[in-house]
Amino acid sequence: MEFTDSNESGSFVFFVSEGSSLLQQLYSVYKILVAQQFGSLSSRLALSLFGGEMSSENGMEFWYNDDVYGLVKLPSYIRDVTELEEFKRLKHLKQLGTLEAKYDGGKHSRFEHSLGACYLAGRLLDALSSTHAIDDGDRKCILLAAVLHDVGHGPFSHTWEKFVREQGERWKHEESSVKLVDRILRRATDLCEGEIALVCSLISGSACELLTPDRRYLAQIVSSDVDVDRCDYLQRDSYHVPDIIQPSRPFREIFERAKIVRVGDESLLAYDLCDYALVYEMADARQELHRRCYEDPSVLAGELMVCDALHEAERAGFRFSRNGQCEPLSKVHNNLELFMYFNDNIIEELLSSNFPGLEKAKEIIARFRKRDLYQQIMTSPVDLREKMNRYNQSQHEAVVRQAFRHIKSTKQWFGDFDVHFYTYNLAGAIVIIPAANAGEQAFVNGCQRESEDEIKEYIIYCTSSDAEVQRATKHHFMNANNATIES
Repeated sequence: MEFTDSNESGSFVFFVSEGSSLLQQLYSVYKILVAQQFGSLSSRLALSLFGGEMSSENGMEFWYNDDVYGLVKLPSYIRDVTELEEFKRLKHLKQLGTLEAKYDGGKHSRFEHSLGACYLAGRLLDALSSTHAIDDGDRKCILLAAVLHDVGHGPFSHTWEKFVREQGERWKHEESSVKLVDRILRRATDLCEGEIALVCSLISGSACELLTPDRRYLAQIVSSDVDVDRCDYLQRDSYHVPDIIQPSRPFREIFERAKIVRVGDESLLAYDLCDYALVYEMADARQELHRRCYEDPSVLAGELMVCDALHEAERAGFRFSRNGQCEPLSKVHNNLELFMYFNDNIIEELLSSNFPGLEKAKEIIARFRKRDLYQQIMTSPVDLREKMNRYNQSQHEAVVRQAFRHIKSTKQWFGDFDVHFYTYNLAGAIVIIPAANAGEQAFVNGCQRESEDEIKEYIIYCTSSDAEVQRATKHHFMNANNATIES
């Protein structure tokens, strides 16, 4: 018997053989329902009564209770990689980074998102396989790429990339993802060298180089303009941060009618023209979530504060250490033996550390936790970094900080989508329509609302919580900004 708590939100997993009977499957579902209804203790009693693991020569399936999709089933080889420390760390990486600076919700993890993306990849492959034979090896590579695509994220997700960039290194989480995925697949799977290379390229976005033209559609499933990663995070983020967007239908429905079609000499994905409005709505949801959630001024203030706390710790000489190894914070992602233990809890570690010189870092973290955020004093269409640096030098401390946000309009985002749609002509033959032309032929059911314009601006913040300092700083930069624009 086996029972595993999967994350802090109360979801859990159990295992049942692929060859089990319908009655055994029903028993398994009953155990899930009892667990949901009566909680942790009763779930263990139910599992004891019916058995939590049913062995079979075909291996065991991996069942997961997902907040968004409910009870989902994944192959046993997914279970194998999720049990490694490199993947478990995702339980302690919030999907939305510093969103807590403004919202109480949105505390879901990249662990949940990764399993959700994997589930959607399976659903999409199921739909495609109804009309197109899909190799078992390709299916396995796709599901592994989907579940492992985010293992390279650092603490507070994209905030970590900004911190590393400010320290002078051009690094993206996909780089660490590929390194970790290569390591994970060699330890926990039986994939050959070519399959390992394919999984890594599916994550990095370079899979087309390894795929023959008749298999190019595989490259669009995990990393493209309309993929399982984006579909899951849009649905999951809107579920956990309500009142931002309300999709007219679940975005995952577009996968149920997807097909593999010939475009030139390649086989690519195409979506039913009747789902044009839903795909457009995905672009609209992305714009709205960036505007009111991911790049909300308060959330960006929180990012600056986390980065500043990390900078202060780095300046004090603090080093992250585990198992006899240590690195400066900005270099941890380059050491995989350390990175596998590195997560959002670094903030707690700094707060509880007795390392000398962390007073300023602790002060910033305490303010962040209390939502005593850096105060937005103005926005500007031009970069004020040079004026900001001179002002900080005159004040002998970093009184002002700047964040930049560029949020495309829905039309711009959708216009960039490299996606195809299909419909049927009067003779019953499939007709392929590029996204740029699909709107002219689609019946749009009214889900397209008037979207916001493109946003491209610099936001200036005062780091002091002193009202008089904030007033003086705002006065100075309003005058400086007016002078810059007039010139």
